[in-house]
Amino acid sequence: MQNYPAKLLLFGEHTVNLGSQALAVPLPLFSGKWTFVEHLSPSELAAKQMQLPQLADFLDRLQQQGELLAELDVAAFRQSLYEGLVFESNIPTGYGAGSSGALVAGILGNWKLEIGKLGDRPLSELKKALAQMEAFFHGTSSGTDPLVCFLRKPVLLGGVAGAKIVELPSHFPTHQIFLLDTGMPRQATPYISYFLEKMQDEAFAAFCKQAFLPSVDAAIRAFLDGNGQSVFEEIHRIGEFQLRNLELLIPEKFRPIWQQGLDGDLFKLKVCGAGGGGFLLGITTDFERTKTVLATHQLLPVMKV
Repeated sequence: MQNYPAKLLLFGEHTVNLGSQALAVPLPLFSGKWTFVEHLSPSELAAKQMQLPQLADFLDRLQQQGELLAELDVAAFRQSLYEGLVFESNIPTGYGAGSSGALVAGILGNWKLEIGKLGDRPLSELKKALAQMEAFFHGTSSGTDPLVCFLRKPVLLGGVAGAKIVELPSHFPTHQIFLLDTGMPRQATPYISYFLEKMQDEAFAAFCKQAFLPSVDAAIRAFLDGNGQSVFEEIHRIGEFQLRNLELLIPEKFRPIWQQGLDGDLFKLKVCGAGGGGFLLGITTDFERTKTVLATHQLLPVMKV
């Protein structure tokens, strides 16, 4: 069975809800796939499967009620679980990297019915079907994570279309996008609530839309145009705004190196996903030198722009 990659939200965390665009891409550094395990006791198998039997029950109830949006062979999925099916994944949980999204994408990818019809569906319908499935884990879901994991392609969110597949530019890159692992798993909900509470202040909301959202949209345009220097400059503006106005999204012990990046021309950092931990997203003109400067932190190269 094939791998389903993690997902990375490059730009648009939080601000997509205020009208900016967002850009999410597959993150093949991490992935998950279905596999069968043998010679395990019932308790050992249950430990490896975790919530999968309950997820099968959830999908079965929706199907029995005629409410399941995805055309799935739930019975075959359940039978595979009885036979020792597990989802082996190295996608970190609590990092906003799409660990549950990859799993949900893997269910649709392997137990979908009417394969031809799936390709004819608008992305918005596919996104809703995946969101319904992923809601088992989170109560609600936008469907973005499993959509990117399922398609294995970059997706531009927001605007009239709501979601559309985009192509990344082919060029001679000048800058390296990387992830800095904070080593701090977190729950997204408190940080989403923090941002929404900040937006209740009309003056701050207006300031955010005037000073923050344009940089997010400009960063996406520059990224899709393959303009690495402009991406670098916009990430500087985004990171500066976040440090000055949304510092709770940045773990306290990482604020000094965040400021170090703002003060220099080597690297810049911004929030990745909901914030509060997980990964930080960075860009640099010299990755090897940045690894030396930030030698006490784990840096993961993602892509070049």
